[in-house]
Order: sequence, then structure tokens, then C-alpha cells
Amino acid sequence: MTTPKLTLVSHHLCPYAQRAAIALSEQGMSFERRLIDLSNKPDWFTQISPLGKVPLLLIDDDAVLFESSIIAQYVNHISGGGLLADNAIEKYQQLAWQAFASQLIANIGQLYSAHTHSDLGHAQVTLHGQLQRLEQSLHDGPWFAGTQFTLVDAAFAPAFRYFDTLETLTDSAYLEHQPKLAQWRKALSVRPSVIAAVSSDYPQRLRQFLAGRQSVIGRIATTTLASQRAT
Repeated sequence: MTTPKLTLVSHHLCPYAQRAAIALSEQGMSFERRLIDLSNKPDWFTQISPLGKVPLLLIDDDAVLFESSIIAQYVNHISGGGLLADNAIEKYQQLAWQAFASQLIANIGQLYSAHTHSDLGHAQVTLHGQLQRLEQSLHDGPWFAGTQFTLVDAAFAPAFRYFDTLETLTDSAYLEHQPKLAQWRKALSVRPSVIAAVSSDYPQRLRQFLAGRQSVIGRIATTTLASQRAT
């Protein structure tokens, strides 16, 4: 089967687009990355994106897929598999954990958007509960399912990437009491596909994004950036 021309429409910071990029890289698939400004969406994008969100995968310039989990499954399918279990139950359990990853990312969003210290504390408690549940579900590693890298790993890698910046702003160690998660996070951080899923200036862009939030963490990020500019 001829490999189609693939274009991943994305945004610099989108964690869901990162999932798709990781899946494509893991399968050695060539693709073009087209970045857009979500605060000023181009007309061509709004015309083809049913939800007005990224990522989109353009296939041969005449078909469009949306939703990161669907894009990742499509990539796995056309590349011959390997990123999902062959066993039906295990496969759909892995797909369910992708949905868990999406909820984890949503809760991270609540954390960095918290307007008060009380809201921030509540978000941290919620996040801690999710991380503890995830810790209990991990195998011996290095990946979620053991020795095989899967779409579950691709789904969680962007969530862990947030912690790299958030920990420097909040003086928190989010995986302090989850040793399996800490090892998983470390393994993911040096995976070539995970590294390549974002640009080298991702940390700076994320700090600038956070500084633009009217939130506790936004105020901390603003102060940190101002301090860096002054030195």
C-alpha cells in the first residue's frame, strides 16, 4: 500500500498534537507539520476542522481526520500496527487509558488556570489522586505496558512535559511519591519521538503562555519572566 501524503496541523503547545506527532515518528512515517495560531485561526482551518481544534491530519490533501486518539489509531493502522496490543481486551484497555490521559491533561489545565490559592490546592489534590491511581496501574516498565511502547505512552508524554515547567514555578515535585511514574517520565523524556514532538523553544513558549493566564501560576510565571529579563 502506498503511504499517503500526511500533514499534521498543529500548534506549538498543543499536547494532543504532540500525541499524533509521537505516533507518526514512532512508526517512521514522513509528515509535514503545519503550525497555526489558535488565537487567529486561518479561514482554511475553520472550514475543515469540525471542532475548530488541533490536531488535524490531512491525508493526500483531500481527507481530514480530527481528534488525536483517532489520528493515532489511524497512524497505527496504516503503518502495520505495533502501537496497540493485538489482544482485543488489552487493546481497548489501552484506548481507555488514552482517555484517562486526556482527563489528566484537562486537570493540569485546571491547575494552571486556578485563580485562587484555594482553587490551586483543590486542583493539586485532584491531580495527586489521578497520579496515584496511575501509579498503581503501571507495569514494571520502562513503558506503560512493559517493554512495548504504545499509544498510551504517546498520550501521557505531553502531560509529563508540563511538569518540567510547572515544577520550576510551584516548587512542587508532582511525582515525589510515585516512583514508577517518575521512572516512566524519565524514560519518556529521552525518547527521540517525544523530544521531536515539540520545538526546542517549547519551555519558553509555555512560560509565556502561562504568564498570560489570570491565575496563581500565571502571576508566578509573569514574575519569573520579569526576573529573567532583568538579569
